[in-house]
Amino acid sequence: MRSDCKFLCFRKIVVFCLAVCICVGILLDSTTLTAEAKETKPAYLIMVNRAANCVTVYEKDAEGEFRVPVKAFVCSCGREGHETPLGTFKTSDYYTWRLMVDGSYGQYAVRFNKGIMFHSVPYYTKNAGNMEWEQYNLLGEPASLGCVRLTCADAKWIYDNCKAGTQVVVYDDAENPGPLGKPEEVKLTAENPMRKWDPTDMNSKNPWNQVRPTLYLTGAVAAEEVIVLPVGASPRDIYNAIGLMDAAGGVYGSGEYIINISGKYDLNRQGTYNISVRGVGVLGVRTEKNLILHII
Repeated sequence: MRSDCKFLCFRKIVVFCLAVCICVGILLDSTTLTAEAKETKPAYLIMVNRAANCVTVYEKDAEGEFRVPVKAFVCSCGREGHETPLGTFKTSDYYTWRLMVDGSYGQYAVRFNKGIMFHSVPYYTKNAGNMEWEQYNLLGEPASLGCVRLTCADAKWIYDNCKAGTQVVVYDDAENPGPLGKPEEVKLTAENPMRKWDPTDMNSKNPWNQVRPTLYLTGAVAAEEVIVLPVGASPRDIYNAIGLMDAAGGVYGSGEYIINISGKYDLNRQGTYNISVRGVGVLGVRTEKNLILHII
C-alpha cells in the first residue's frame, strides 16, 4: 500500500512538471514571436514638446540619424503640479485599454517612464463611446496628470508602429512646436450627439464615420493608392494629385479643405516612397491614408 502511494505521488509530480514545462515552452515561444514581430517594425524617435503640447515622430535618414519628421500629433501633457517629466526614456509596456490612477480609462496606452504613458483622451468607462469629451477639447493644452494624451488615432499609431524600446525625448520649446507644426482637431460641443466618441477613432461603430471625408487621387496614377510623378516635380504636384470628398461623395473645392503630407521622399531622385496623407474638410473631421509616391 505504501509503495502504491509513493508511485501515485511520483506520478503526480511528473505530470505537474510536464505541465509546467509545456506552459513555460508556450510562454517562451509566444515571447519570442512577439519580439520577432516587433523587430520588423521600423525604428522611430518620439519627441514630445511639453511646452507646445506637440509630439513629432522622426525616422532615420540615409546616414542613420533620426532627422526625418514623419508624423506630428497635438497632445496634452501634464497640467500644473503634474508636469510631464523632462528627459530621455524608452517605451516598454503596451495596453489596448488601461485603467488610470484617477479611475478613468485610456485606449492604446504605451508606457515610457514608470507611470507616465502615451494614451488616448480619457474615457469614463472601458467603452469607446463613453469618452470624456470636454477633455478632448483640451488637446493642445496641458491637462493630464503627467501622461501624454493624444487622439485615439494618434495613440493607436504609436501603439501599432513604435516597438518596445523606442526612444522618447521630452523637452520644452514654446516657440517652435516642431518641423511639421502643431495639428488641430475638431472641437466638440454639448449639443453634438457624437461628442462621446473620439472623432479620429476608426471603430466601425463610431458615428463620426458617417461624416468622415475621403481622400482620393485626381490624376497621374498608375494604380490605386499610387501617385506617379516625374523627376523634378514640385511639392505642389503632389498636392494637386490628391483631393478630398465629403461623406456623400461631393468633391471639396479649392480652399474648402486642408491636406498635409509627411514622409521621407526625394522629388529629384527616381524611387518609390511611402507617404502619409491627412485631409481635413469643412466639418473639421480628419481622415488619413497611406499612399505610394513613385518618381520616374
